[in-house]
Amino acid sequence: MSRPKRNNFLTGALIIAAAHIITKVIGALFKIPLDRFILQAQGMGIYNATYNIYNWLFIVSTAGIPVAISKMVAESVAHSNYKEARRIFKVSLGTMLCIGLLAAAILFLGAGGFSSMIAMPRTELSMMVMAPSLLFACLMSSFRGYFQGLQNMMPTALSEVVESSFKLIAGLALSSMLLPMGLEYASAGAIGGVSIGGGFALLFLLCAFFFYKNRTPEPAGDSLPMASRQQILKRLLKLALPITLGASVFSLTTVIDTTMVANLLKGLGFSVEVRESLFGYLSRATTMFNLPPTIIAAIAISIVPAIATQNELHQTEQMHRQIKTSLRLTLLFSLPCAFGLSCLAEPILSLIYNDGNHAELLTILGLSVATVTFVQVSNAILQALGKTWAPVKNMLIGGLVKIGINYLLVSQIDINISGAPIGTFCCYGVIVLLNVIDIKRITPIRFGCWNFVFKPLIATLLMSVVAYFVQKVTVAALGLTLSVGVAILFAAVTYVVLLFVTHTIGEDELLLLPKGEKLVTLCQKYKLI
Repeated sequence: MSRPKRNNFLTGALIIAAAHIITKVIGALFKIPLDRFILQAQGMGIYNATYNIYNWLFIVSTAGIPVAISKMVAESVAHSNYKEARRIFKVSLGTMLCIGLLAAAILFLGAGGFSSMIAMPRTELSMMVMAPSLLFACLMSSFRGYFQGLQNMMPTALSEVVESSFKLIAGLALSSMLLPMGLEYASAGAIGGVSIGGGFALLFLLCAFFFYKNRTPEPAGDSLPMASRQQILKRLLKLALPITLGASVFSLTTVIDTTMVANLLKGLGFSVEVRESLFGYLSRATTMFNLPPTIIAAIAISIVPAIATQNELHQTEQMHRQIKTSLRLTLLFSLPCAFGLSCLAEPILSLIYNDGNHAELLTILGLSVATVTFVQVSNAILQALGKTWAPVKNMLIGGLVKIGINYLLVSQIDINISGAPIGTFCCYGVIVLLNVIDIKRITPIRFGCWNFVFKPLIATLLMSVVAYFVQKVTVAALGLTLSVGVAILFAAVTYVVLLFVTHTIGEDELLLLPKGEKLVTLCQKYKLI
């Protein structure tokens, strides 16, 4: 029987995923020592409150352009119009230069106002130091979008490794040097590493651009007519605007979330120092929570140009199969990560930070991993299908849900900071539901709740029970580190076995893996699929 070839987008997704894993390891080597030995909970509160403001401006400036570029470049390349693809890149680069300069100026000049708004005055210096990284990020987004449109994920992947590596070295060095001056300066030093890392990553992408440009022969299709710069800019902005609005809606709610939580805690009588510490504990949970979505983002990045190309070439059946497979892979990966983080929250935090206080924050946020990752990929699918305003609407509704729940819960003295992750969980749950409704409305895809959701969920729940009890039973004999490692190992084996026993994973998923054909043959031999 002939077997379908592996989806093209998965090769790119694996490259990006590998880079994300490496950058997360480097990021852990940066943030864990920064937290445990330099800034600690209070200083990390300053660091992460700064990041929330920066992240809003970052998303407003860069969220839509890379997706729009990759979609437009992929469509041009599908017709072998490489000259138009290069013109798209040049127009986007000039646009992002202007946006980057404006965003950097807003953060630098408005640092004092932003720090007052979130009721954390010691964030002002860190915001000023972080401003240049906005310019670097904007320019990098053009290069990354162009390479992604060519379905060449290597430059993006390597640039992320370069960025995180220089952030690690420079950030820890500067933070350590400035710590005697106070937490405010130590936080600014760590933030300085972010700007330095962005500068070196931009330099790497510039070199990569000329490397590939000089080694790519001029294709015959370059004689095709090209859109004008004005037409390209108009379409670029038309595609980018709704994507940016959709992403910035939730980023803005995060800023509002930070402002609301800080001011509600202030209203409950918490001092500045206590507020900074509580934000530090929340940032620890958020750091762990962000690991799986960062890896899953590889699917979202890779699927936009892949689906855009198939849509442009009217390969409808292949496109629908790719959509369903990407969403299924997202669930199969994210569910065990979500429940694993949740059931092992306290020992994981104790192991990494030597402090298991406020583990309930990670217990709640951990469950949100499954919904966040599904939102990432489903948003990318809707954007690739041309339904760019659907995620905007859905993210807006979810953001309003989050703000409402925060207001109701954080203002309760016995809940306080724990209300924030509850709001996050409910917010993304609403967005998932709305995105699925939109995908089913515009495509004939039928998921089947039993095979698509409930079978992976049953396997995940059983895995979680195993992880929880293995850790509790072995901690006295093995110690914290080994007990967590053994629990994760037992959980992983349990989950994989259950996927095969329940026939949750099938031939389509195995064929996407390296040596997929051999895996399928082996599993069929033992009647596992």
